[in-house]
Amino acid sequence: MAENRGRFITFEGIDGCGKSTQIHRLKQRMETMSLPCWETFEPSSGPVGSMLRQCLSGRMKTDERTMATLFAADRLDHLLNDQDGIFLKIRQGIHVICDRYTLSNYAYQGVSTSLDWIEGLNSEAGKILRPDYHIFIDVEPEVSLERMAKTRFHRDLYETRERLTEVRNCYFSLIDRFQEDENILVVDGSQEADAIAETIWENISFLFE
Repeated sequence: MAENRGRFITFEGIDGCGKSTQIHRLKQRMETMSLPCWETFEPSSGPVGSMLRQCLSGRMKTDERTMATLFAADRLDHLLNDQDGIFLKIRQGIHVICDRYTLSNYAYQGVSTSLDWIEGLNSEAGKILRPDYHIFIDVEPEVSLERMAKTRFHRDLYETRERLTEVRNCYFSLIDRFQEDENILVVDGSQEADAIAETIWENISFLFE
């Protein structure tokens, strides 16, 4: 891929960790610096992503293996669709900021499904494009639940104290497993939003030099 390609940054963490706030802040900062950027999310807004949202909300019933497979399929469509796919944006020199990516898939479905198997499902996506940086915003499950109670009228499938605790622990196992091969930044999400934003920028600004 050309050297002037866009950069690919993903945000990770349990629900309610503050990802959305920090994604918006990073996007605004980049725009003030005239850095072309595009914000996206997973599950995506595509057809498979829409099905996943129904599963997460409880409107459709399925098992964890099916969910893991759907996430991998949605990721390939998210990468490769010819209208607003991530790979297309990156090739056009646009920086992509994504709310959740493979680490979310591993952490949430890896609690009850083989991680090696999930990695295999995502191997093709890894060959196509890997994030330049993963940003993991860490909060305790109690903080997560308090925040969600203030902003949401209902909870998704995984938004229980027990599941969030399992997912958070899985994230830390993943960070230990992948830290030699991936750029992963762990940020304390209990800090003030301004402090979190500054820590993130201090660590990733070199990508845009």
